[in-house]
Amino acid sequence: MKLILSIIILTVIAIIGSRFTYLNRKLPLGFRTIIFTGTEYIFIGVLIGHMGLNIIDPETLASLKPFLIFGLAWIGFLFGLQFDFQSLKNLPRFFFSISAIQALFTFFVVTPIMFFSFRAFSSLPDETIWILCLALGSAAICTAQSALAIVCNNYKFKNRKLFSLLHYIAGIDGIFALAFFSLTFFIFPFPGRSQFVLLDSLKWLVLALAIGILLAFVFIILSRTKFSQQEFIVFIIGGVLFGGGLAIKTHNSPLLIGFICGLITANLCRHRLRALESMVHSEKAIYIIMLLIIGAGWRLRFDFILIITGIYFASRIWAKLTGVFTATRLFKFEFPVPKTAGLGLLSEGGFAVAIIISFSVFYPSLSDYLVTVVIVSMIVNEIISPKLILWQLEDPKPLRFRYQKDITREQT
Repeated sequence: MKLILSIIILTVIAIIGSRFTYLNRKLPLGFRTIIFTGTEYIFIGVLIGHMGLNIIDPETLASLKPFLIFGLAWIGFLFGLQFDFQSLKNLPRFFFSISAIQALFTFFVVTPIMFFSFRAFSSLPDETIWILCLALGSAAICTAQSALAIVCNNYKFKNRKLFSLLHYIAGIDGIFALAFFSLTFFIFPFPGRSQFVLLDSLKWLVLALAIGILLAFVFIILSRTKFSQQEFIVFIIGGVLFGGGLAIKTHNSPLLIGFICGLITANLCRHRLRALESMVHSEKAIYIIMLLIIGAGWRLRFDFILIITGIYFASRIWAKLTGVFTATRLFKFEFPVPKTAGLGLLSEGGFAVAIIISFSVFYPSLSDYLVTVVIVSMIVNEIISPKLILWQLEDPKPLRFRYQKDITREQT
């Protein structure tokens, strides 16, 4: 009975939330960014979880795990669908190089700092610490586009090319985050087994690629037949469900399997845009339910983890700042790039949350550490990100202060 009630509550909140957009201009930009990224649903989940009304208790959470698996595969597939190689070729190549350099720098700065921080403040074994730190280093790479979108919608500025660079990095660095997160499973392919065995890791990698490729080709073959829109949605849902379930059975990440399938589909399927449009309509509702579930299971601890959260927050800022600075000094630009451009990439957002949810599926006993660090850091970053982005842009002016003749000219 409690499970049915929980499903009804989650569904109602998701449906209302997916149709409700609240971006009141009277609110500070940072709070608008939090609302835009859906962070408030984590706290609604806390309210209905065991730290609040206990509507969703641990037993109910365990029963909701299949939905998390489906949601992760769905997000991975949707993320992969966005990367059409033909479209990416039209963008400057050095944009990708800059994205790669800052992602590598962020991972290799944050990961060791987190390792020594956990060793200093906790009594966890080294193997467990490495699992946590690899996941945290991967999540640190992620940059949400929400803060950039809000700034773009509320301000006009001169250096549009710098904004395009920041927007490009925010859109593509999820690939590097997922690659490094997959490294966690490559090194530790089986939860509970801490010893690294190269043969087992290679088997895991081959199996992950095989499942993703197989699902993609099944989907492509099905899409070559005549079908209605409803049948097409059934193809997508069935493929995602099967892929997510197969991923769990083989100790693979549904997020990774979905991404591989989506990436191949995006470049080989002629119905890519149709699939993308169908999935985008349901993305927000699925994401809201996942936020509610992760919030319901969150156990906020007031101990050493808050110190580590502060260290993670500071190290990520330093890594983004120095990583972008180093990368942008290796190329010549036709537009000014400030030394502090990396501060425009602090917003974490949805893909970092997807990584910690994927982690919690395989390591539920360790998930509280990761959830606390990423969620608390994300909230602070969403508050400060818009102001830091404006600091990088040249002569930003609020759109509401535009001259009336400019508005009239645009309307004409």
